[in-house]
Amino acid sequence: MSAMSAPQRSMPDSDRWPAFRLPADDTTSGPTDMSHLLDKPAGATGFIQIVDGHLATGDGKRWRIWGQNLTRAAALPPMSLAPAVARRLAKFGLNCLRLHHIDHRWPDGVLMRRKGRTPLPPRFRDAVQRDDEPTRALDPEAMARLDYFVHCCKKEGVYIDLNLNVSRPFTAADGVKQVDLLGYGKALTYFDPQLITLQKEYAAQLLGHVNPYTGNRYAEEPAVAIVELVNENSIVESWVKGRLRGEQKEPFGTWGDIPSSYAEDLDRLWNDWLLRRYPDREALRAAWEGDLREHEDAMTGSVRRLQPEDFAAASRGRFQDEATFYSEMERGFFQEMAAYLRGEIGVRQVIVGSSDHNHGMNNAVHVYDNAVLGIIDGHCYWQHPRYGVEGWTGAEWSISNTPMVDDPDHSAVAQLSRSAVAGLPYTLSEINEPFPNDYACEFIPIIAAYGLLQDWDGVFIYDYGLNSDEARRDQAIQRFFSIGNDPVKMAETAVGALMFLRGDVRAAERLVERRLTRERLLESLRTDLPDDEHPYAIHHIEGRLALVHRTVASFDAEEVTPKEGELALPEGDIVSDTGELTWAGAPDDGHVLVDAPRHQAVIGHAGRRATTHLEVELTTPFAAVQLGSLDEAPVAQAERLLLLTAARSANTGMRWTDDTRRSLGREWGQAPTRIEPVTGRITLRGLEGAVAVTVQPLDGQGQPMGAPIAAARDDGAFAVTLSAEPATLWYLITVTRQPAAGTTD
Repeated sequence: MSAMSAPQRSMPDSDRWPAFRLPADDTTSGPTDMSHLLDKPAGATGFIQIVDGHLATGDGKRWRIWGQNLTRAAALPPMSLAPAVARRLAKFGLNCLRLHHIDHRWPDGVLMRRKGRTPLPPRFRDAVQRDDEPTRALDPEAMARLDYFVHCCKKEGVYIDLNLNVSRPFTAADGVKQVDLLGYGKALTYFDPQLITLQKEYAAQLLGHVNPYTGNRYAEEPAVAIVELVNENSIVESWVKGRLRGEQKEPFGTWGDIPSSYAEDLDRLWNDWLLRRYPDREALRAAWEGDLREHEDAMTGSVRRLQPEDFAAASRGRFQDEATFYSEMERGFFQEMAAYLRGEIGVRQVIVGSSDHNHGMNNAVHVYDNAVLGIIDGHCYWQHPRYGVEGWTGAEWSISNTPMVDDPDHSAVAQLSRSAVAGLPYTLSEINEPFPNDYACEFIPIIAAYGLLQDWDGVFIYDYGLNSDEARRDQAIQRFFSIGNDPVKMAETAVGALMFLRGDVRAAERLVERRLTRERLLESLRTDLPDDEHPYAIHHIEGRLALVHRTVASFDAEEVTPKEGELALPEGDIVSDTGELTWAGAPDDGHVLVDAPRHQAVIGHAGRRATTHLEVELTTPFAAVQLGSLDEAPVAQAERLLLLTAARSANTGMRWTDDTRRSLGREWGQAPTRIEPVTGRITLRGLEGAVAVTVQPLDGQGQPMGAPIAAARDDGAFAVTLSAEPATLWYLITVTRQPAAGTTD
């Protein structure tokens, strides 16, 4: 459903919901503590490696990532707080942290602190803030914090993913031209010699740094699992999106056209590439079927580059040559940087190029380019906010605010599945259903369950937030992406770790390989816009494929397969080929059922739904109810179970702009955070030998809160009514069983 067609909905009085706090400094143990899922210390058996197309520990054991992004200052907590931060993250089952956007000046990153800066005008609030000092040294205080935090994480069994170039504010003192119009330098980092030199220099400084607490250079630190080269950065994408024109006139931040001098450099590189490929102008003209203007000649550097408005009319040869030019540039950069990291610095970690992140186009070429490094990464947000002129900090933003369960073919699972490649590990280094979406409780359990069905290797939620001491004290949800103070998402993170790290949902039995020819791969760049209706480059395959079977892409095939009509997918309820996952009821009553031996869940709209052991009669409009075994035993035999009942979260004083509930403007509210009570009736069935069941409400630290509730027994089932009191998200369920024959109490 588009933002323009969002329905009118009654405004919730969220200030009447009970407060529920998960303390930012929580280090207690208890039934919600998932740190037992982590092997300690991180890297104890050696470096993370790739074995048989998946990530593995040093001893060859399969290793899945259940991770979190820590951006800017969040990755550099004060040394007095670092042990507690690491312990809290481990408690929620997070076994890897992606340290993101740390290529900034202290205190936002590890680059040498600045002496001063001149603020930009308000209209450039989202632009890169620069100064006239070099960014070519690391700040000692920042590195001391990073070193100690990594040490603390390692002790807790938490690995690290180090990002290199993300948003570095290059300056003229770095020898970089047109810095005022550079933005974050996306696309330019692939071909500009000085920017490449600076990236290598930074990598050598960061990865060559010795951590005094571990005694290892970061390049030789087994607790560092992954090194990423660039973030959401593709010259192929920039071409398709019209960002290589060279007409940039004003400062900007993330997405914008490149400055004129870089466009001139690209023109030269393009013509030089053509000269190497074709012996003369006539050969070029023939290959392009005459699509060459009279004045165009590579010998004089006058063959122009195509812009998106030219794509439709361009000949096959011309379009595919230019697509190949940018693709080879990406692959060449990845190979050059990987060779430098391995050869000059001695990096021993898995190296990731960039991520497939833009689902408004088919980015199969970028995925193909990343495959040269032997691992693929993807990003996806369900209904990412749309910003106004002031960017993400302004009041002019909106979300569609509709549930993913009502749109299975375009779900985040379907979108993410397009990027997995045959024989390679696949990680998701940024995912979220950003706050304040009314249905966000659906996202984490769905990604965990279907990530296992697809046999993906890792998930990093974006992002932890708490980027300052003030944020830690405030305890309010810090805008769109930060989940560190979001009680619903943090509780679901812990339960998601239980499901994902144990592998509680089986991988799909059938693998559907989507094979692309070279022709289809390249042509997808101009034929698949917009891409909202087609998750895959093979348009007759619906997104629900990822909800039924495992699916991967492969390239350079002789023909495109599966052909139309060869793949049968369900029209009604979408049941995985393992029978453990069901996506049903779309488009008006969408819900997902997880029915695995150790994990059961009901996610979606109000009503009565049931899995083998969990029946939910839900009166709350929308919720996610999960039941996980806290033992290695299945639910039917477990002595302890964790029940999580999650709906909406809100800040106190948070106010929607109107009844479409598409924006808060600037009315984000303040602490304390509040939770919408989940009400209804829960019935547990098929608990072998059970004679009694007690349900103990837990507080934000996972400690007992009030008296346990005795579930009512009826014909072998055990039922409990959920009400607004006590105010909680989770419960410890204890099952008492009749002693086995021949035993005594």
